[in-house]
Amino acid sequence: MSYLKKIVYVAVAVWTVVAGSLTYGQAAQAESIELYTVDYPPYTIMGQDGVFSGIDVDVVKAAFLAVGINVELKTAPWTRILKNIEHGHTLGTISCSKRPERLEYVIFSAPISAVNDVAVMAALADDQALAQVSDLKKFEVIAVNGWGGEQELSRLVVAHTTTPSIETGINAVINRGVDVFYNGELSTLFRARELGLLDKIKLKHFKDKMSTPLHICFSKQHSESQRLVERFNLGLSRIKDQGIYQAIYDKYL
Repeated sequence: MSYLKKIVYVAVAVWTVVAGSLTYGQAAQAESIELYTVDYPPYTIMGQDGVFSGIDVDVVKAAFLAVGINVELKTAPWTRILKNIEHGHTLGTISCSKRPERLEYVIFSAPISAVNDVAVMAALADDQALAQVSDLKKFEVIAVNGWGGEQELSRLVVAHTTTPSIETGINAVINRGVDVFYNGELSTLFRARELGLLDKIKLKHFKDKMSTPLHICFSKQHSESQRLVERFNLGLSRIKDQGIYQAIYDKYL
């Protein structure tokens, strides 16, 4: 199936579910909510026009539409988003992993997708000494500042430096001599493909590393969070039953 046909299929499938859930008048008056996110392709992709797309964006919008709720997405620095969620100033964010430090202030939705963190290295780098996550202590490591992978490195007491984006992380291993960029597999492959750098890197999987589910993180301090997480979970179940969830994945992968 061509990329254009995939887009058309997903759009038609989404609106088929919505039409089955709402009358015209109900759709026109559908509830609207505001969620925040950052550029994290292919899960969330911020276009030059500021419009978001991506696996998790499409899933979240389709699931909420299936229960009569429209979603508007905005962006801000990741650390600010989490701080605002903690204090109830922001309803929620996608895509967000379940971390110990977030349990006190976050209600997690059902999983939207999953990320598999890997070691991103220069194509010709020696990776023989890298088998488990703890082996990263033997290497010079970099990770995106404030993201889940960087926080995991801190918990594991793996010395590392930070970088502001996936692009700069990839550049660090290709051009700056950094041994490992610790980041999600799909997001790295997606961005490296866009940059024309797939042949310049390789990805090493860890024997002891499981994939990490991604959720909507709702603020426990927000009065609507519990209701909305229940509505989202219902909508997610509906689009999975209708085949829309898989169609969205097929569109991007």
